[in-house]
Amino acid sequence: MVAGRPVDCRPDRSLGITRLAAGDFGSVSALAGESARAAVSEDEVWAQLRQGTVLIVGLSERTGLPAVQLLEAKGVRYRISDCASRAELEPLLARLQVAPEDLFCGPQQIHQLDGITEVLVAPGVPPTIPLLREARRRSLPVQVDIDFLYPVMAHKKIVAITGTDGKTTTTTLTGELLKALGSVVVAGNIGVSVLAKYDELLGCDWLVLEVSSFMLEQLSRFRPTIAAILNIAQDHIDRHATPELYAAAKFDIVRYCEPGDVLVKNLDDPTLAAFCPQNVTVQTVSQTTRSADSYFSDGSFSVGGHSFRYSDCRLQGLANIDNILTAATIAKLAGVAPATIAERVKRFSGLRHRLQHLGSFRGVDIYEDSKASNVHAVDAALRNFDRNVVLIIGGRDKGLDFTVLRAHARRIKCLVCYGEAGETLRDAVGLPGALYCYDFEEAVRVAAGQCQAGDVLLLSPGCTSWDQHDNYEVRGDLFQRLAPQCFA
Repeated sequence: MVAGRPVDCRPDRSLGITRLAAGDFGSVSALAGESARAAVSEDEVWAQLRQGTVLIVGLSERTGLPAVQLLEAKGVRYRISDCASRAELEPLLARLQVAPEDLFCGPQQIHQLDGITEVLVAPGVPPTIPLLREARRRSLPVQVDIDFLYPVMAHKKIVAITGTDGKTTTTTLTGELLKALGSVVVAGNIGVSVLAKYDELLGCDWLVLEVSSFMLEQLSRFRPTIAAILNIAQDHIDRHATPELYAAAKFDIVRYCEPGDVLVKNLDDPTLAAFCPQNVTVQTVSQTTRSADSYFSDGSFSVGGHSFRYSDCRLQGLANIDNILTAATIAKLAGVAPATIAERVKRFSGLRHRLQHLGSFRGVDIYEDSKASNVHAVDAALRNFDRNVVLIIGGRDKGLDFTVLRAHARRIKCLVCYGEAGETLRDAVGLPGALYCYDFEEAVRVAAGQCQAGDVLLLSPGCTSWDQHDNYEVRGDLFQRLAPQCFA
């Protein structure tokens, strides 16, 4: 991890299998070996880090702040580099005690790497910035949080879940299912870094991580026991430049896996169907073919030869069929009993801000789907409705193609576009009578005014919230307050 003797953190936790036949589930908990050991101790990891200095690039709430707190607790020297001004960082700096000479604000200069032995970067920082390019030219380790802590996580049974949509729901459900086997830590892109969960993850039986393309494209050693890719659709073109590069970042989830590890993939996604890595065992899920290891047919889930009904599940929505299939498959691989899987899936009610039904007001059903920050998610949401939908989209665009929404013209009664991307989206979708309001609150009121009894009012923005709100939760909470009031 630092200059000197290299640390071999590769775990000895092979599942003990080379290939699972269709429908033949091994138990990871049994096959992985409960006595698997990391090649290096936690004390040795931190002792080596104390020999150098870590540069934290990006003082974010979710990564940079817990990084500082953990390094301070472990006695590791660090510096911070962030392109924001000190005034902009003050809310975070007020919670820390950082020496002036260890804080670089504003333009990130190459000299900030002098004396640095390792770089810990927030996932939101593009790997192409000059500072990180120079760090790699100097052969410095440049790592996101899951790579940075991997030496102390290597002996754990790790589940890593990615995809364009459904990651958080699937990750949360997987964590609930695996609690049947012992203690579980859920972290990652779900909103809490492994850095903030450090003490908990040391003692957990399973570590379940939601991982994003921003994290995956910068990996250098992270190896999950079970990896899952839910789907791949157009997203984050502003970061990855092309759909192919975005897909390649998702595929990196298994870059460091070995044949004993398992990849769960969705056969119904054409990009994933064509992805056949040779370094990992593959398990498949599908809604269209019963030859998959787990499948959905005639209203029932079939996982490892055991079935349960979709109608018995509290988690509804067409997109959640794939999420349930994947989480249940992971749980079966991990060794959870089929009856327990079915019982826990049926109890799981889902998460806020994901096609959440707020109720019926004067005959108008209101749904809040603020988490839908790409056009694929909007498409999935619309497929749940056959009747007239008054749809609100907008926010800050990520360079996506919204013309696919034209296929839902029969479903969409009125399209209301808002925010930075609003006018562009209105023109791109090109539906007759589409409306534009820059202000989000005004857009909600205008959309509500277009509704009649029997209609659906749906917020499914397809864009990030950052033009007017701090995050999708703030946007969703505001909609949940405003929309019902419009019908009072």
